Amino acid sequence: MLKTLLTIFVATALGLLSACSTRPALYQPSDTRLAPGNPEDFDGYLANTRRYLEENLVALPGFSRRDQVDWNMPFRSMPPEKCRTGPTQPTRGILLVHGLSDSPFVFRDFARVLAKDCVQVRTVLLQGHGTRPGDMTRAEADVWREQVRNHFNALARDVDIPMIGGFSLGGALATELALSSADPKPAGLVAIAPAWELNGLKNYLWLASTANLFVDFVEQEPELNPVKYESFSINAAVQLADVLDNLRHRFEQAPAFDMPLFLVATEADSVINLPYLIDSFNTRFRNPDNQMLVFRDQRRSWPYAPNPQIMLFDSYRPDLNILEFSHQSLPASPDNELYGLGQPLQRCLEPNLMSLKACRALAKDELWFSAWTDQKQPVPTSRLTYNPEFDRVAKQLSGFIRERDIP
Repeated sequence: MLKTLLTIFVATALGLLSACSTRPALYQPSDTRLAPGNPEDFDGYLANTRRYLEENLVALPGFSRRDQVDWNMPFRSMPPEKCRTGPTQPTRGILLVHGLSDSPFVFRDFARVLAKDCVQVRTVLLQGHGTRPGDMTRAEADVWREQVRNHFNALARDVDIPMIGGFSLGGALATELALSSADPKPAGLVAIAPAWELNGLKNYLWLASTANLFVDFVEQEPELNPVKYESFSINAAVQLADVLDNLRHRFEQAPAFDMPLFLVATEADSVINLPYLIDSFNTRFRNPDNQMLVFRDQRRSWPYAPNPQIMLFDSYRPDLNILEFSHQSLPASPDNELYGLGQPLQRCLEPNLMSLKACRALAKDELWFSAWTDQKQPVPTSRLTYNPEFDRVAKQLSGFIRERDIP
């Protein structure tokens, strides 16, 4: 996918692309855009968002339309009654922000664990997401920022110890807010494979604004996933570049931060630049409570200086036909209803170097799982969709949140 992006950006800059004509509804924008909403009235926010999804979601075959609306909805998971032990017990909560082309569904598994451990979890549906890839052609990064700020402020008024976190793009947006000078401030930052810097794209994203004048999409992929777009719009790259540029300025303005950080990454990530994450963790974030979890093939030596705050876990799992962990796999439990073992999206969602038909024709023990790659591997692979070590990550994350004090 990255090579395709680079090729089209460069070709557009040379004036070789022209505007597209009519397209299926899936790739056309809705008549209206999702408004930021009012998270102070969360039930009202949910009702308005559901109405918007019901009016604008283009359903994919193979799943009921009702389920697809439900899966893409934002949600709030409240701790059970046993957590309310008295007026002196501080309440904790976290706002979790999903990634580019993704949806709040990605946090359902973490929310289940955290709520049980007395942490309120809120999510937000970013503009342009959850309905159809065509809506990403009109999404705006400033609206995403407004949504994140408004939802965090609402959470901060509802709990004593508010935190913020996100996955991929959502990790970058959460970091933006966490490092801003605006009040209220979060008590800690959770970043799951955050888009602080991308593999192979940082020198090309500036071309996206030019490309956006000529075409809407880099790729119009077959859409098989009801909770995440496969097609990638040029405007998505424009807005992503805006977020990355702003975050880079934040890092440059203040070279060190005291904000407690919980960071998760995989060495095989095809999207995120792991060396940049490690360098930022080591040099920019100075809190003694910081934790970083890295999944990697432990048969190879670790090429970085030892750091007791960085914990390494083996991602080579031949017992599960897993070569390595993917970007997308990190937040999903093995029992996730779509991405988990034996579930509809677990097998052949994104085959590597083979067709969907060829992938589906493989016997169960013939197909292995890995990160996305355009390099030949020793066995046929498809992108891993779940994290076999999810329970370990969730336990570490829960402990990190419950150790935070009132800011």
